[in-house]
Amino acid sequence: MPRVHGGKGRLTTKRYYRVDEVAARFSVSLQTVYRLIDLGDLKAIRIRECLRVPAEELRRFEKRQKSDF
Repeated sequence: MPRVHGGKGRLTTKRYYRVDEVAARFSVSLQTVYRLIDLGDLKAIRIRECLRVPAEELRRFEKRQKSDF
């Protein structure tokens, strides 16, 4: 699981990713990520007005894509 620096230099585990982070991870546009979510290929949750993709869902998505390749 990815590790990021939390407050005061502590390492924390990142559990959710913003849509722009997912787009950067896969080198695709924001529109492509939104389309994957709309089509149900990538599951996301809504926190107030923000979409977040769980880290576990990213791992599942990558695994599915590798098996389709």
